[in-house]
Amino acid sequence: MTTAAKRRFDPARIFHPDSICLSGSLTRLGQKVLSHLRAGGFAGVIGTAEHDPVLNADLALVADDAPDIPAALTGHAARGARGAIVLSFMQGPGLAAMADAAGIRTLGPHSFGMVLPGLGLNASPFPLIPSKGRVALVGQSSSIARTVIDWAVPNRVGFSHLIGVGGNDATLGFGLVLDHLGRDPDTAAIMVEIDRLRDPRAFFSAARMAARLRPVVAIAPGLRLKDPTGATYAAMEAALGRAGVLLTASVGEFLAAAETLTRVKPARNERLAIVTNSVSLGRMAADEVLRSGMSLATLSPETAQVLSLTTSRPPPSTGPIFSGKRSPTALADIAALLSSAPEVGGILVIHAPSGEDDGAAIAALTACAKTVKIPLLIAAMGEATGLEHRHILSQARLACFDSPEAAIGGVRHLLENRRNRAQARELPSSAVLSVLPNKASVIGRIEAARAEEHSQMVQDEALAVISAYHIPALESRHVSTPAEAAAAAATLGFPAVLKLSHPDVPTHLLTGSVVLNLPDPGAVLHAGRAILAQLSQLGADPAKAGFVVQAQAPHGTMLRIRVADDPRLGPVIGFGEGGGDPEDVSRLAAGLPPLNLPLAHALIHRAGVERYLTAHRGQAAADEDAIAATLVRVSQLIIDTPEILALDIDPLFASPQGVAAASARIWLRPEGQTRPPLVIPPYPSELTQHYTARGQNFLLRPIRPEDADAHAAMLSRFTQEDMRYRFFSPMKRLPLEQIVRLADVDYTREMAIIAVHEATGETAGVARLVRNDTDGTSAEFAVAVDPSYKKFGLGTALMQSVIEWGKARAVKEIVGQILADNTPMLTFIKRLGFSLSRMPDEPDIMEAKLELQSGPSS
Repeated sequence: MTTAAKRRFDPARIFHPDSICLSGSLTRLGQKVLSHLRAGGFAGVIGTAEHDPVLNADLALVADDAPDIPAALTGHAARGARGAIVLSFMQGPGLAAMADAAGIRTLGPHSFGMVLPGLGLNASPFPLIPSKGRVALVGQSSSIARTVIDWAVPNRVGFSHLIGVGGNDATLGFGLVLDHLGRDPDTAAIMVEIDRLRDPRAFFSAARMAARLRPVVAIAPGLRLKDPTGATYAAMEAALGRAGVLLTASVGEFLAAAETLTRVKPARNERLAIVTNSVSLGRMAADEVLRSGMSLATLSPETAQVLSLTTSRPPPSTGPIFSGKRSPTALADIAALLSSAPEVGGILVIHAPSGEDDGAAIAALTACAKTVKIPLLIAAMGEATGLEHRHILSQARLACFDSPEAAIGGVRHLLENRRNRAQARELPSSAVLSVLPNKASVIGRIEAARAEEHSQMVQDEALAVISAYHIPALESRHVSTPAEAAAAAATLGFPAVLKLSHPDVPTHLLTGSVVLNLPDPGAVLHAGRAILAQLSQLGADPAKAGFVVQAQAPHGTMLRIRVADDPRLGPVIGFGEGGGDPEDVSRLAAGLPPLNLPLAHALIHRAGVERYLTAHRGQAAADEDAIAATLVRVSQLIIDTPEILALDIDPLFASPQGVAAASARIWLRPEGQTRPPLVIPPYPSELTQHYTARGQNFLLRPIRPEDADAHAAMLSRFTQEDMRYRFFSPMKRLPLEQIVRLADVDYTREMAIIAVHEATGETAGVARLVRNDTDGTSAEFAVAVDPSYKKFGLGTALMQSVIEWGKARAVKEIVGQILADNTPMLTFIKRLGFSLSRMPDEPDIMEAKLELQSGPSS
């Protein structure tokens, strides 16, 4: 008699099951799912809990009525199911607790199920499923999933997976699904629809890993509905951008991005050529390209001369190329010629219906696409005939669209993905900003504000806080009367600035409450009295009024840095133009802490303020490096000080001489309130330690992206035998993209500790521990030491560091693979307490294993 067994949770078996057991098969939902399971062609075992239960099923499906879900989960667990997907609808949270009580990992509730076309598996309520392909969809909305399927079937876009996360209130969620898809060899691109994130850090960690290996495009409905200012959308876009994921703003863009990324070859460069049989449509498309911030290709004289033999008129050097009316194959002929031009990165063909020759034109485009080696996107216009043309092009698996604007949106996503990939292949600058803040000063000022029951710190108090992080600020004096203001101005210097400080009257709501360019003490005295008189006219209490006096800021561009919490993403740094309405945050670009210098420069460029920072009208360019450094310092202040609820520096003056904050406000969290977790874990500097051996000093610390160059230099000093031992292949060097990945780790799931020789700054060795993506209790290690530093015991010190890190995160088992002829490593690892065994299927590889007694999780 076969009995149920307690089976190890294995995501690969859940998402590629051989056996399925459905409970709730008698409900309306269950009957529909069971019908689709049996009709889909799935070759594995299908059973129901009610009639023919399956023991030790790879996947359990729950379609029971809500009150019956706990018993259904308990039954599946008792029969040994590996995991479950709950399709049933249930009100409110609680599924995670039910799953924990039953002892089974679950996805859901109200998941739309799972469709695996390659296995003929339709475990969903959807009657129509797409063909087998290399796109995966992960989402929460069954309506959007149905829309994607309805688009995919006629357009012949195939899928590897469609997985419904549902309410995302279970023990499994986006993170585990994305981890699986990121490693799935049958998945080339991932579409993600996001409504609710239960664990944002796990989601972005998994999304980042997946996007390193394949394009990931996302849509997040309702962000602007929740926040009409656009700040929430900007924050989500920034967070996904840090993960390498493209966020789209509409279903049309979502589908266009999928169409482009799955059917179009990589772009040669970022310059687009437009070919059209309609002059007007070509010009409109060119306008849209330029409005979108992209570039049109400029043809070389050689390319223009070749094209002139095909076109009815000499082609323009820049702009749309008109094919003329002489030949129905002209569009295809020109596209084929352009594909060989090195100055062209991609081609957009716009076909307007023209009559009886349309069929030949579309057929020629279909044929020519086989030889084009750069992106080819086709906008086939119209509906009466255009619909049929698009169907023909889709059947040929070409990227086709119903308008030039939709196609250009696809190009934009293609280029964004290209930039992400290019960035992953670039070695980042080794420059690291040393902040060296006075943390005690910040804490002292916050405690003083709390002692006086202040929830806000303004002007001189706030400027003192940011000054503790070496952010330049204009010197300020807080005074009570116009006479004191005049005296303070005389001390600070002229011209002076006088600002009202009143608890009931924000300065931006009172015209004249900030007075600039005051030349002498008399002018300051007069301005102060005028402000008090204005307060009296408004009915505000002049007795509460005070003043802030500053020296006039040097001429420069006014910028703004604003930090505020996003409910899902934690602190978000906004950056853009300053000096406007403080309530208007719609024009601020967003970034997430932690920021380093490259990320800070990228945030500056996204904010669209570059035109104000460059040299113009006789004014020298502002110091962008100083602005970037200020953003990094603000990021570190927010990381170090969870007591800060929000911060606003406005204006921050940027000039050729640097930056200076003229005004700042800080809001404090209520005592006892916890800051939302940072979505991106900050650099774990607490793991840094000094190590000395044989008179040589080393710094053992976590790796960071800026270490990539030094890491490459260390590997270049390895012998070929060292490289074979470390990477199981006798390679001479690693690709730059892989080196960048080794240096840019996700501290949530991975730790790499490097040894830096303090005398030379060289990276002398590294040990790495990578937690598995199932539950993090198992981890894989790797260790390597520069041959010239092998006599200092660095391997042991580095391994002990990562082992302690693993213990603190509840890792129970560390494993690793070692070549059987790597005798020094086998001896070393045995000394650390690892056991060794030969791998059954690979006799030339030994597996090392260490069981841990874990410390408290952190």
